Amino acid sequence: MKLSIVIPAFNEEKNIGQSVRSLLRQDFKREDYEIIVVDNNSTDRTSAAAREAGADKVVLEKIKGINVARNRGYLESRGEIIAFLDADSEVLGDWMARIVEDLAPEEIAAVSGPYEYYFKGWQGFLAKIYQHFLIPKTPLVLELLFRRKAGVIIGGNFAVKRWAFVKTQGIPTHSFWGDDAFIAMLVSRKAGRVLFDTRLMVKSSSRRFTKEGFFHLPFLYAKAYFKAYFEDSTPPK
Repeated sequence: MKLSIVIPAFNEEKNIGQSVRSLLRQDFKREDYEIIVVDNNSTDRTSAAAREAGADKVVLEKIKGINVARNRGYLESRGEIIAFLDADSEVLGDWMARIVEDLAPEEIAAVSGPYEYYFKGWQGFLAKIYQHFLIPKTPLVLELLFRRKAGVIIGGNFAVKRWAFVKTQGIPTHSFWGDDAFIAMLVSRKAGRVLFDTRLMVKSSSRRFTKEGFFHLPFLYAKAYFKAYFEDSTPPK
């Protein structure tokens, strides 16, 4: 099997169906991929909704934490490539085929891409600059300045080769701000290059911005990213 898609979900009854169905609409051989939903001990009908939408496997993970759920999905997977999608997101374009194409070179261990948010006007413009310019350029600048490997991963839109996860011993199960930044550094330093493809897009809700604030959320991510870059590849306690 080429591809396993893991969707961690906690109380996502209203959203999980559209995520699963967006995958099923992809122009990709059905026998070449599997959809795994990891129900992180939800109190609603998340598991039932995932099954009804067409997920191949729905796994209950009682230990809370998105990285715990991601790692459980990896352990349950069979694909040569393990991709991760948020439960409130929908894949766009030829998402699966692009992942396989991007990861074809031997030296590429992982790939990630941007979110497309529902913002309009100036918020949509700034979000696009952040996602399509600042994020992909940051690791290149850091490597040039400090001669230390860097990568960038968007936690709800990335894929990793199985052999790379073998080298990193899976995903660290700590949950903390910037855990996707840490995963990017870990893979880039222990496995291989992390590619950021601006064409590998998923449509995501803006609820994180609503919760944290439009400018505050990117600040938190940037702070976590630089912390992960300059520290050793050891997850915080």
